[in-house]
Amino acid sequence: MLNAPGSMKHDRFMPDWILGAVMRIALVPGLWSWGRANAQDWPGVDTDLVLAAEYWGVPLLPAPFVAQIAVWGAHIVSGLLVAGFLTRIVGLVLVFATAVYILWISPESWASAAVFGAIAFYLFARGGGALSLDGSLAATTR
Repeated sequence: MLNAPGSMKHDRFMPDWILGAVMRIALVPGLWSWGRANAQDWPGVDTDLVLAAEYWGVPLLPAPFVAQIAVWGAHIVSGLLVAGFLTRIVGLVLVFATAVYILWISPESWASAAVFGAIAFYLFARGGGALSLDGSLAATTR
């Protein structure tokens, strides 16, 4: 049955539980594969990445620490996104990481980073959807 034009819900075409899951899972392969490519045994990272982090010149943090944050953060964030746990916080962290990437690491890659940042912003603003741990925890507390 069709609703009156003014009474349609915003999520009739694409429900949030589908969109949230697609947005979460879209970021995982890139984050995970980049993290695995630059990781060694815990807590080590690839020496080339430490050299790259020295070149990036991120202020206030030493290069080996920046490299560790990037590599192990990618692993942790990937796991949290798959589970849909702390999705809004992860989205905010990824928006911040995108800004750091655009400003200090690779300003010439701003266009592709902006797409990544837009997906991260969606996760920050809307959460992971009902098909996530966050969504199921919110549903049980209602």
